[in-house]
Amino acid sequence: MEEEVADFGLFGPESMAWKVHAHPSGWVGAIRALLLQALEPRAMAGVAQFSRYSEDVWRRFSTTSEFIMTVTYRPRMEAEAAIALVRTIHDSIVGTDPHTNRPFSANDPYLLAYIHNCLVDSLLVSYVNFAGRLSIAEQDRYVAEMYLLAELIGADTDEVPKMSVDLSNWLGSSRELVLTDEARLAAEAIKNINLPVYLQPAWSIAWHASLAIMPSYALELYGFEVDPGPRMFHKELACIIAWALKTALPSHPYYRQAKYAYYDLYATTSKVDCLSWSEHLLKDLSSIGGSKR
Repeated sequence: MEEEVADFGLFGPESMAWKVHAHPSGWVGAIRALLLQALEPRAMAGVAQFSRYSEDVWRRFSTTSEFIMTVTYRPRMEAEAAIALVRTIHDSIVGTDPHTNRPFSANDPYLLAYIHNCLVDSLLVSYVNFAGRLSIAEQDRYVAEMYLLAELIGADTDEVPKMSVDLSNWLGSSRELVLTDEARLAAEAIKNINLPVYLQPAWSIAWHASLAIMPSYALELYGFEVDPGPRMFHKELACIIAWALKTALPSHPYYRQAKYAYYDLYATTSKVDCLSWSEHLLKDLSSIGGSKR
């Protein structure tokens, strides 16, 4: 049994991570996460000094998405290799933050914890708002599962909560967050990302939806004003688009491959008939979680 679970990666088919990370709401969550991460001056200094972030936002989104899909749905060996590669890349990202005059390292355990907490909280908040309702127990399960990723990436696990409410409180109590010039430039680059014209309206909706679920302290630091009316409008519009994307577009190939492998094992070990197996698979692949709509 342990060998079978290992074949399905770090989390496994019954995990909340498999459910949350398969939904298009993750794109809104990713925007929110990057905006929060940019407010940590040492973390932002590392990005600003060692990348052409403002010129290639889409590549950063794509590589982050690929990493999340890999550690979630690929076999454990591949997941651990992806994590090791990230840590290797981080080894050379060291320097001094000009705003705090403090040294930074991309492998600093605290900064890794901050980046991790922003991402996990944002993906969870986005799913709850734009994909489907989750009970508090399910939200806590997701946060606890992702604690494993924090351990493997080298984060300071004393700074990584295992419950959803503690995670939100931790982020809200973070000290030394500031809107640097680099963070402002990063936000502008995310908002005005260079995409084909036909994709820009969808990105604009995702941007405004991310602001609609942004914590108040972050909105204040950025100086973003989000009126209640437009906030609700963009949230509802994002729900509709997320539902449409989930319905019309195929799931990520890593997810499909993992699910096919899981149901192949299920069919073999349970000796279920072919029709029952197919119906179960198609239903699962076509709808991840309960839609709000």
